[in-house]
Amino acid sequence: MPKIYFIEDDHSIAYVIEKTLSNAKYDYIWFQNGRDFFDAVAKELPDLILLDLMLPNEHGLDHLKRLRSHPMTEDIPVIILSALSSELDKVSGLDLGADDYLTKPFGVLELLSRIQNKLRRTKVKMHLEAGNIQMDVQTREVHVNQTLITLTYKEFELLKLLMEHPDEVLHRDRIFQVVWGSDLVLESRTIDMHVKSLRKKLSDQQSNIEIMTVRAVGYRLVKL
Repeated sequence: MPKIYFIEDDHSIAYVIEKTLSNAKYDYIWFQNGRDFFDAVAKELPDLILLDLMLPNEHGLDHLKRLRSHPMTEDIPVIILSALSSELDKVSGLDLGADDYLTKPFGVLELLSRIQNKLRRTKVKMHLEAGNIQMDVQTREVHVNQTLITLTYKEFELLKLLMEHPDEVLHRDRIFQVVWGSDLVLESRTIDMHVKSLRKKLSDQQSNIEIMTVRAVGYRLVKL
């Protein structure tokens, strides 16, 4: 079941959103401020975000900029829910990367329709395929030659990143940031050890995909 995070400081509106998501059987978490929201995002990524703009001592557009500037969250669908209804407000939100803009007050059926539309468009990303490797992002299962293989959390995230960008050279710094969630430069052997382990698990099942080393740059996923 898709997980939805929503940021809303108005309790009456939050109640309506909660009832709407609950009745539709969505998994959701309500946040009243950006600090708690980003703490949760760092632990588990949602499938979609509902974002209020006018928050106490905060502005939702700042949160949107932050989401769109990080590789881990740049592709998560964001629907703005705001009482700001001018054309300029809508254009500003959409130009900064929002996927949709719904003005308050809104109907629950329209809200559900827009949520379903955005989730439907991103559903394809829940299943990745490269050669004879199939990955289910939601269940975190990976099959090679139709055989289930066991990966650690970091190995899965590393393979997922590579499969999302086949044949593209991924710089080591980008891999560190996305997989380890840090801008810090970790020990070089950290990523090398994970790549080595991942390569062995793939080759043990005769994968026709290889993780190639691009000297002094990073790695890329290629078909043999």
